[in-house]
Amino acid sequence: ESKLSVVHLGFEQFKPVAEKAAFESPKPYLLYVGSRHGYKNFSGLLRAVASSARLKSDFDIVAFGGGGFSEGELAQIQQLSLSFDQVRQVGGNDDVLGQLYEGAKAFVYPSLYEGFGLPPLEAMAHSCPVISSGTSSMPEVIGNAGVLFDPESSDEMAQAIERVVYSDSEITRLVKLGHERLNHFSWQRCTEETLSIYRSLQR
Repeated sequence: ESKLSVVHLGFEQFKPVAEKAAFESPKPYLLYVGSRHGYKNFSGLLRAVASSARLKSDFDIVAFGGGGFSEGELAQIQQLSLSFDQVRQVGGNDDVLGQLYEGAKAFVYPSLYEGFGLPPLEAMAHSCPVISSGTSSMPEVIGNAGVLFDPESSDEMAQAIERVVYSDSEITRLVKLGHERLNHFSWQRCTEETLSIYRSLQR
């Protein structure tokens, strides 16, 4: 254990979105980013939103990337009585993703496991509040700059989402903490800490 050192990756922040991409949502939306298979637990997010009458009525779900919905996903959306207009998949480049972060009411990261996880940092860089699973690497990456939940519990996930999206003060708090948290993941800091380790080996 004494021979181990931890250096967090650097994070290259997005440039501000210069032009708005062609995306509009009739209702406020929760943003999901990335592939949706297995441990990514997109199905858990669908169950959580469907379990809350308020969330189901007030919010859409936008999934960026990951390709079009599979037959299984479409079947689950229908089984949960979510409309196909309410749960949408969007693809595109970083400008589209940047606009989605900036327009979302919150970013939800329901993964059962992640080795690191860049999307929460991307959300913070775009002033989007983060609501995340509290397992594996996520607490270490997110720190106090997000609301964490048990990804195995639909009720706990729904409660965490409700805690954020229905509170302007909580959104403001998380955005501020998110901006501060990004300082832990600069390439400058990564470089300095790595160099410090090499220098310590010369002693």
